Amino acid sequence: MTRLTILTPKEKKDFERPPKFKKEDRSRYFQLSPKIRQLAFNKLRKPVNQVGFILQLGYFRATGKFFVSEDFWVKDIQYACQLLKMNKNAVTMDNYTETSRKSHRDKLLSLSGWHLINNDDNAQLIAKAKWYIEQQISPQKVFSGLVEHCADNKIVIPSYSKLTSYITDYYNFYEKQLIDILGNALTHEQKSLLDALLKTGSTDESSSRAPITQLKAINQSIKPGDIKKNVEVFELISDHYLKLNPLIEALNLTDQAVEYFAIWVKKAQTFQLNSFSNPLKTYLYTMSYLQHQVYLRHDTLIDIFLTAVSSHQSKIVSELKKLDKSEQIQKNHAIKTITHSNKELTRFSENVVDIVSQDHLSNKAKLDALDNIVENHLKSYDKKVRERNRKMQEYLEMVQGTKRYFEIKESYSLALQRRVSDILKKLSLSEKSTDSSIIEAIKHFKVTDGNIGKQPPTTFLNEEELQAVNANNGFKVSLYKAILFQHIAEAIKAGALIFHQSYKHKGIFDYLIDETIWKQNREQLLETACLTEFADVNVVLKRLKQQLSQKYTDVNARLLSDENPLLAIEKGKLKLKTPKIENDDFAFVGDTLMQNGFVPIQKILSDVNVVCRFSDCFKHFSNKNFKMRPGQELILAGIIGKGCNIGLKRMANISNKSITDDMLSNAVTWFFDLDKVNAASNKINEYIDRLALPNAYKYSPDETHTSSDGQKYYVAVDSLNSTYSFKYFGKDKGSTIYTFLDEKQRLFYSTVISASEREATYVIDGVVNNDVVKSDIHSTDSHGYTESIFGTTYFMGIAFAPRIKGVTNQKIYDFDTQKSHREKGHIILPKRAIKEKLIINQWEDILRFMVTIKLKKSNASQLFSKLNSYTRDIPLYNGLKEFGALIKSNFILTYFDDVGLRQRVEKQLNRVELSNKLAKAIFFANNQELQEGEPGEQQLTAACKMLIQNAIVLWNYLYLSEYLANLTDKQEKENATQSILSGSVLTWRHINLHGEYHFERESANDPTFDVNKILSLTI
Repeated sequence: MTRLTILTPKEKKDFERPPKFKKEDRSRYFQLSPKIRQLAFNKLRKPVNQVGFILQLGYFRATGKFFVSEDFWVKDIQYACQLLKMNKNAVTMDNYTETSRKSHRDKLLSLSGWHLINNDDNAQLIAKAKWYIEQQISPQKVFSGLVEHCADNKIVIPSYSKLTSYITDYYNFYEKQLIDILGNALTHEQKSLLDALLKTGSTDESSSRAPITQLKAINQSIKPGDIKKNVEVFELISDHYLKLNPLIEALNLTDQAVEYFAIWVKKAQTFQLNSFSNPLKTYLYTMSYLQHQVYLRHDTLIDIFLTAVSSHQSKIVSELKKLDKSEQIQKNHAIKTITHSNKELTRFSENVVDIVSQDHLSNKAKLDALDNIVENHLKSYDKKVRERNRKMQEYLEMVQGTKRYFEIKESYSLALQRRVSDILKKLSLSEKSTDSSIIEAIKHFKVTDGNIGKQPPTTFLNEEELQAVNANNGFKVSLYKAILFQHIAEAIKAGALIFHQSYKHKGIFDYLIDETIWKQNREQLLETACLTEFADVNVVLKRLKQQLSQKYTDVNARLLSDENPLLAIEKGKLKLKTPKIENDDFAFVGDTLMQNGFVPIQKILSDVNVVCRFSDCFKHFSNKNFKMRPGQELILAGIIGKGCNIGLKRMANISNKSITDDMLSNAVTWFFDLDKVNAASNKINEYIDRLALPNAYKYSPDETHTSSDGQKYYVAVDSLNSTYSFKYFGKDKGSTIYTFLDEKQRLFYSTVISASEREATYVIDGVVNNDVVKSDIHSTDSHGYTESIFGTTYFMGIAFAPRIKGVTNQKIYDFDTQKSHREKGHIILPKRAIKEKLIINQWEDILRFMVTIKLKKSNASQLFSKLNSYTRDIPLYNGLKEFGALIKSNFILTYFDDVGLRQRVEKQLNRVELSNKLAKAIFFANNQELQEGEPGEQQLTAACKMLIQNAIVLWNYLYLSEYLANLTDKQEKENATQSILSGSVLTWRHINLHGEYHFERESANDPTFDVNKILSLTI
């Protein structure tokens, strides 16, 4: 059976040969430790064996593999000879025998604790490959995963051929297994249903469309007509899904496998859907697509429901504010009238009490006096005045109570019903939903098809709502429905209503590692996730207690002794100053890059591709079948068309005639996806890492400081991933592109989120879902920080260092009480003692939460989005936030005391803001508005933009590095280097982003317009 083509010929060659070391690499990898000298090297006598041993040692350290002497690099042989002070000409590696090579290999394995692959390892690798392939992960990622597994378990990494055989064998086995299940279980009725979805309308299969292709687009609009169409399509797909469900359950596909097959169908044209030699494979892909669509559309309907209810509520609040503003004069008049009336009544009652309490008056005199003041009061407080006061009182009760609120809510109810009633009838609740009163009301709504009658379930209503719907003139059905929809939305956000046919709206614990699996494999899971040091909560808290106690002592001592002049108490308040960073010299970098004039963006990409071959990452979407990649010109055109926001059709039209719209569209459809574009960016970033100049920008060679920030973009089409924000978009909608950057100015992650979402939700995604840039310190602005993020980054070994607005006003905590700190003479005090019991009680769930993130079972953003949406905090979230409060307190105290840290944070955030300016310059077309509504398409556009940014950064580094290399004067070179390092390579003044214009003279005999015909036109 033909093996899969996993690596390109060049990648395969590089994998099978020893690594190519730079000078500094050789000194590190070929170093002999005292232990190795004593136990192995000193016993060698022959020079060739000594050289061979050193080379094997270095290559093994770097790769976990051993190589034959024929592949040893000449420069490495020469280095080893130099290290051993031998004549390089006296050593011939042909004399390095196979017996010696194996003997040295075995000795190195013994010393390192590694071993050659055995039967148990074989079984583990097969199981690992099986797990990856059942997720339909690409062969390239499976290959990398198996290599990583070997390295983690100290197994000598097998050959390319061996690893490829694992992957090929199980890909074929898994596919055959699925096909066999289908062949045995597929009924005639199910086959007819699938055939009907795939049947084309004419004999011309390449042009006609099968019904399934018409179900691909999911409308993002919340207009009633569009929602109705969405509901109808969902009902159709759900009906098909229900009929196929026994077969789908028998296949037992993972969510990832379902998504892979479904995306293939979405990309495919009609004739491609019917191109498989085995029709059962077509059915497999089609059923997966239906399941994927049910889940996606179900989530979309829930999102529309939540958006519509939120919009309804916003309209009520807006209307109340508008009425409140317009009626302010009338309200003031009513208040003045009632106040005057109350004063008159108070004066009258005081006079009555005064008369009655005068002992020297007779009873008759008192009665006469009372008659007199009553008569005078009635004259001034006649029937007309009393009626006016009564109306004023009723008016004030109406505007200040809930009556008006419910009246407005009822008036907007019909508009809301038109949007969400049909959705509610189709929502499929999970048995894990907990709000029984809401569930009862939903069931009644469904059973009655929305005609709820006059006695629907009301146990979910509070007292005010119950009174409002049970008015004197009968039960208010319309108001009831509006209130019901609001309660349902709140229950979804609170996690009380959850859904099983869903990707986004399951319960929080459905996304975590299964509790039973956790209890059975706790230690192994912690070890795999590198979290063993956190296994015992008491050990962790004891360590933090010592650190935090010392930090409070040190910071207070320096404050009291004036050793920290930038931190002071002024008028009873803590004041913190941070000296401004010296002005960066951007002019030198820009002027240097402009020396050869303007460079077209396509040349930037082409030059960078020559250097690092990022275009190799654009492989066909199909996992198994090797497809020829499109030419470089198509890949670059696709990147520019998406990343510069030009659009593919327009890009094809303004490009040379060798690129057509169909060619470009097909290339992007099948060879572009988020993983591949990000892999291309990573390849650029890996090359940047090899250069000396980027590394000179680092504050410390031993740690990497990263940062992230969001940038707002208008969205030109309907999108549930966009929201209103008057501050940024006026009356329009927009989204946020959230990007991550390191000190070398490499962008390593980006995502597109709703403009109303908190950026902190996505911080962990950026530092986890990246294999090139490993963050040691990460900074954000205030939008990117929460106490739960402090807690999460601590588990990941990342120092979270945000720039928090009003940091001196932040609440900080300790294990000791505020009183105990005062007794020590401290000025900087904790707000309160931390709730240790809360952390301890939730520790197991916190660990399970962290293992889920570290092992990438679920995205951190997915988990935090659920936790943040809950209107009632769950114990897990409270425990994580309480733990994070400790980490935040430690950071803030450090921040107070370390001006260097504050300046580093400031500088790194300035870099990401500069990167945002470059992003805007790149994304110039179509008014800089996102043209896609679906989140996946938006993400792909943002990734292409990031790739272009990284290509510009690398090109700038290459140009500046060559410029420095060509300087011969030592002082001039040093000055130029310092000028470059005080500036930034995130500059684009020298780049022509907008294309080139050609002014070749056209033939006079071939004019564009027929002027004579135009002039003869009469209207």
